[in-house]
Amino acid sequence: GERVDSTNYYSRELVSLNERMSQMQAEKKAVAEKGNDELSASQWIAHAFGAASGAAATSMSRLQTEEDTIRGAMWDVSCNLGLDFVIGGFSFMHQNIDTVVESVVGTTMSSTGFVTFTDLQTVTCGAKAPLSDDPRVLEANIAPDPRDIKWENAHINRSWSAGREWTANVALGVGAILWSVPVAAIQAWATADSLASIPGFEWIMSFDGGEFASFVNGYLPVVALLCIILILPIIFEWIAVHYENRKTYSDVEKSILTRYFYYQLANIYITVTAGSIWTSLSDILDHPGNVFAILGKSLPTVVGYFVALLLTKILAGLPLVMLRFGALGRILFLKIFFKTKYLTQSELDEVNKKNVLYYGWEYPTQLLVITICFTYACISPIILPVGAVYFLGALLVYKKQILVVYCPTYESGGTMFPSACHRTLTGLLCGQVTLIGYSILKQGFYQPLFLLPLLVFTVGMMNVYKKLYAEPGRQLSIEKALSLDKHSTAVKSFRKDCYRQPVLAEGPAEPKSSNGFTNGSMLGRSKLFEQNPDDESGGKLV
Repeated sequence: GERVDSTNYYSRELVSLNERMSQMQAEKKAVAEKGNDELSASQWIAHAFGAASGAAATSMSRLQTEEDTIRGAMWDVSCNLGLDFVIGGFSFMHQNIDTVVESVVGTTMSSTGFVTFTDLQTVTCGAKAPLSDDPRVLEANIAPDPRDIKWENAHINRSWSAGREWTANVALGVGAILWSVPVAAIQAWATADSLASIPGFEWIMSFDGGEFASFVNGYLPVVALLCIILILPIIFEWIAVHYENRKTYSDVEKSILTRYFYYQLANIYITVTAGSIWTSLSDILDHPGNVFAILGKSLPTVVGYFVALLLTKILAGLPLVMLRFGALGRILFLKIFFKTKYLTQSELDEVNKKNVLYYGWEYPTQLLVITICFTYACISPIILPVGAVYFLGALLVYKKQILVVYCPTYESGGTMFPSACHRTLTGLLCGQVTLIGYSILKQGFYQPLFLLPLLVFTVGMMNVYKKLYAEPGRQLSIEKALSLDKHSTAVKSFRKDCYRQPVLAEGPAEPKSSNGFTNGSMLGRSKLFEQNPDDESGGKLV
């Protein structure tokens, strides 16, 4: 074929793809508006033959305009014409088969819809008012930020998703109960003696006069457990997105936060129980009647494990957060294996993508530390200065990361804050229960009686905070909505496609500017053109 300029060629190709995309968007919008209206089969077949004829006519006109056309090549023309006819028909069928299926088979309407307004007063009234006598028929809530919606799950029925959520909670609850198995295995096998039994590692016990073996016994169980814990958020995210089909990113993060926190909680108390019983098992078997006294004596010894855990987080965890190992690894990989001038802008954007704060990962980490401090504050106060040092370092690290590094991709209206406060008070409640139980183990009588009101007061304040702050904070009051409407400019900046699926609301694609242009030609070719994402919310009021 003829050698042509790649920029002009792909520009023309992009125009053709934009036209095809616009046509497919119009067809999908028509299906959404008409719902169950059937499409006549004869009309559909006529459209298929029309598309095939158009493809054949295009092929014939192309052949007639080529300078290298030979009059005697009638066989090639006929074959090309017949092939284009068949390909055009099948192409049309492939594009419209999903449209026909959606129109003919069952209902095509989603269980979720959006109604948009230009004033907050109407939104507030609509979200608070009962819209149906049967509350199961229609449920109205304040819509999330359009960027917060997972559009591939937006159509899922809520009752179906709730059933899967219940199943996942039961399975994860059983997993939390069985969490003692890997914890106990780590404490039993992650020791210098176990490593020394491996051929080639006998030197561990005698190296540096046995000091290295003590170091391994202190930190190897901590590192091994931290590695296992880091896998949990990945599992929870997969369950929330692909099994439960949650509809918003904030809901996914909230589910990860809740489940990760309770697994961290189980980790604390299973570690305490497993460690205490493991070290005192022989004494308990010899003197079964003194089980409470033995556990009460051995329980504070586990604090050394948690001190090592907090020191590991201070000396290794926080520096890794500052280092941003993922972004650093991508940049080093780019510098070592590629030349930047030969890459397209899309490829560079993929390497230098935004750093996002994952609340479901970060919140439970902080809640774990504060729960450890609550649990051992009275039993072994040495944990308090270590926890204070950690939170001082976390304040400096995360404050810098949030102000300078992390870029929010959506707004959730502070939905994570009530969950974090509730889990903090849950950790305090667990610490109080632990102190009462420890007093009973030490054969105290009056101390547990005086400590019981703390539980009642904490539970009561949790309910007060939920009633006064968490539940009213989910939506505006009508008074506040009226006040905000007086200064609102939503009518001027409102977009009708604000809550349309992005694939149906995207405009024509345009070429991205790239540092790969040299003398009018593009050197990078693998990702020449991509849709320019629209991250603007359009100043909407929902």
